[in-house]
Amino acid sequence: MTDTATRSADGRPGNRVVLFIYAAIVVIAGVMGFILGSARPEDLDPELFGVIQLPPTPLGTALYGMLTVAVGLGVFLWLVTVVSDRYPDA
Repeated sequence: MTDTATRSADGRPGNRVVLFIYAAIVVIAGVMGFILGSARPEDLDPELFGVIQLPPTPLGTALYGMLTVAVGLGVFLWLVTVVSDRYPDA
């Protein structure tokens, strides 16, 4: 039996934990981007997805880190969800 307090709206246990870890990783990426942007290396030129030029400031590098990690990890988690929905629990 699983505890109903850990179940999410769709009835799957552990979704809150995964979302919390996902959010924590994205925040850590933003903090690290801010720290790296504060160091101001000479050749710092953040370019989001190879298309959008971001300013080489602490806020720009934090935004770059957060969005890159959020999209990359989000796509991976979405794929895991799609695959897990295709195969019922045995």
